[in-house]
Parts: sequence; structure tokens; C-alpha cells
Amino acid sequence: MEILITLFNNGEPPIFINCAVSAIVLAILIERSIVLFMYGRLDTDKLVNLVITQVNSGQLDRAIKYANIDHAVCKVMKAGLVRANNSAMEISMAIDVEMQKVAPSLEKRIGVLFPLANVATLIGLIGTIFGLIKAFSGLGNVSPDQKSAFLAAGISDSLGNTAVGLTIAVTCMASQIALGALSKKLTHQLEVASVTLENFLILRSKKLSLEQDQGK
Repeated sequence: MEILITLFNNGEPPIFINCAVSAIVLAILIERSIVLFMYGRLDTDKLVNLVITQVNSGQLDRAIKYANIDHAVCKVMKAGLVRANNSAMEISMAIDVEMQKVAPSLEKRIGVLFPLANVATLIGLIGTIFGLIKAFSGLGNVSPDQKSAFLAAGISDSLGNTAVGLTIAVTCMASQIALGALSKKLTHQLEVASVTLENFLILRSKKLSLEQDQGK
């Protein structure tokens, strides 16, 4: 904290830039954590089984209502359910198209964290270089008995920029690993749920088509 206060008091431009980077990182972490946590609360296996049960009992409208939630899995399920009485091809295409739409929402903005880590590190290094240049160039205006203390203070302040940059970078990388793992888990659940429902609806569609052919 003392390093930050000193850098702010010195008016070092790199520290202000890195503060802006850290604000962006924090906003991404909060937004992604909330979204992925809310997505992760839904028991997709239970919902898929419930929907399938409703469809089997002839309650297609009720099944659609169960899937009428602002959730990636529900959007894919609803796309298939509203076309449950259509052909197998139409069902499959509807689910695949919706998958292409919603799947990226689970990974959105997470990939930005690694580039931001690099930016923060480089800005910190630039601040350190500028600080060292400033410290060494100012030695000529300092009395000989104070040069060691002046240089030590200058180097300490300069390295503070690197410390801040590296701290932001480590936070970005750790967050990307954690959020990326959660995103992959949710994407896998989305794929399993969509495939399960798609296979069920396709088999149901073929069965209905066969029954209609036999009834003619």
C-alpha cells in the first residue's frame, strides 16, 4: 500500500495506466463470476430429465415453460422443444444453431485476461525504466552525502511499478485459469444436455412419423 501511495504522490503515469487496467480486470472478474455462478446453480441433468418426462406424458407446453429461463441450457432446449413436432432435421438444425449462439456467452471476456496480464507487466516495466532514468539523472543535483539515499529511494520507487504490474498480471492469470475451468465445465454440461434432448426429440419425431405413415 505504501508503494502505491508513493507512486501516486510522485505522479508516475504508468501507475495510473495500471490502475485503469486493474479496474477493467476487476469488472471482468465480477461480471464473469456472477454470470458463471448463476449458470452453475442450475441442475441441468435434473432439468433435462424433467423436460423429457413432461414430453413423454404429452405435456409439451409445460416442458417448454420449464425451459423458458434466461439460461444457456434452457435456450438450447427451448429451441428444440418448440420444434418437437417437426422433422428430425429441423429439430437438429434448431438445436445446433442455438448452440452456436449461446456457447460463446460462457467464454465471453475470459480470454481478455491473459493479454491484460501482459499489458500490466509491460507497463510496470516501462514505469521502472522511466523511474531509474529519473533517479540517475537527478543525482547531479544532490549533494554527495545524500546521493546513496536519493538513489536507493529512486530505485525503490521504480521497482514499485514492476511490483504493481506483476501483481495485476498474476491476478489475471489465476483468474483466467479459474474462470476458464468453470466455463469449460458449464460448456460440457451444455453439450451433454443438448445432445441428450436432441437424441430424444429426434427419436420421438421418427416414432411419430412412423405412426402417421402406418395410420394412412
